[in-house]
Amino acid sequence: MSGSDYSRLLSKMAELKTLLAEYDALTLKYKPAISTTAGASYSITPNKNAISNTATPLVSRPGEDFGQHWKYVGKIVSSNPANMDANSLQCWNLAASDKRLFKQVAYTGDAKFGSNPGLSEWNNRCYGLIYDAPSSATFNTESVGYTHMIGKTDNNIYYTKLGIKDSSDIVNINGAAKLQDIEQRVKSLVNDIVDSGEAGINSELNTLVSTATESNLLVSKINNYMNAGASDIEKNNSLIDKRKDITNVYTEINEQKMLVARKYRFIFYFVLTIVIIAGYASYSSKLSIIEQIDTVKQYVGFGWWTNWWVITIVVVIFILSSFGWDMKGNIMMVIRYITDPAFWTGQMWWVGVTFLLLLIIFFHATFKSFFVEFDAGLKNIQDGLDNES
Repeated sequence: MSGSDYSRLLSKMAELKTLLAEYDALTLKYKPAISTTAGASYSITPNKNAISNTATPLVSRPGEDFGQHWKYVGKIVSSNPANMDANSLQCWNLAASDKRLFKQVAYTGDAKFGSNPGLSEWNNRCYGLIYDAPSSATFNTESVGYTHMIGKTDNNIYYTKLGIKDSSDIVNINGAAKLQDIEQRVKSLVNDIVDSGEAGINSELNTLVSTATESNLLVSKINNYMNAGASDIEKNNSLIDKRKDITNVYTEINEQKMLVARKYRFIFYFVLTIVIIAGYASYSSKLSIIEQIDTVKQYVGFGWWTNWWVITIVVVIFILSSFGWDMKGNIMMVIRYITDPAFWTGQMWWVGVTFLLLLIIFFHATFKSFFVEFDAGLKNIQDGLDNES
């Protein structure tokens, strides 16, 4: 997994951690309005169908949402199907435990009551009316065995979640309704993490998801996994960064070696050029090798390394070799330094003055012998002309 993938994974896990904190706060503030006994938390209306204007809902199949506002909660499995109150209590508690916020709950009866004749698949179904549904979404149709429930207003239980004062308490209604949004966001994040994680992470997350049937359990498991695995991921990410740094160091060293090689390659090319020119001159000369060597000795002399032009050539070669192939850039750098007033008048003025003095001494010592030899040559020519006259 690359560094960017780890970063995205850590970001998504951090978002899960934030969602967990918000989820915990909301679940503590808006607890399910569960009833321990029939009718304790809700008022029940028996033999009334609140979800449609027909005795038996026929618009959709059982087990699916009915219309736009009635949401399917689940199927009631009762040990005593003929007990309408017990079945209604189970339906209310099932809707109250749901993460969605309902303002009414409907139970669709059982065959024992003669409910849903010829359509037994509608028996023992539970539906919840979503919190923001309009009044036109509810009905009061005569239907044997059907019941619908609403939170007792005298106990301030207007919805399937506690902590809401009444229907005008928009702040708390919206807060309780966030539970479903968090649940959907958690599922989306889990899928993203599974998709972006490595094979090992995928298998662990898939195990967590498969064992968590409720949103709070799912978020808790993901959070525990995140806390246990995030440190390992961060260590791997840090190791990748260190390896990148080491790679950058190696790259820089190689570049420096290449620059040095290029600098001294310039000297090699210069020497090779001199050798080729000297070899061609020697090959094309009419003199023998021994005569060529004697001529060079007579021309250069024993103290040839003290001549000004030899010293100048050597110095120039070393200067050019230090510049390498980027001679233009180095010359521009020298010009910038020389033309910078701070180089002569700032805190480093002594560097500029010293450089200037050394330059003057170098040129004086280098060209002094040249001018002496030049003057001597001119004097010999003048003497020869005077003798001829």
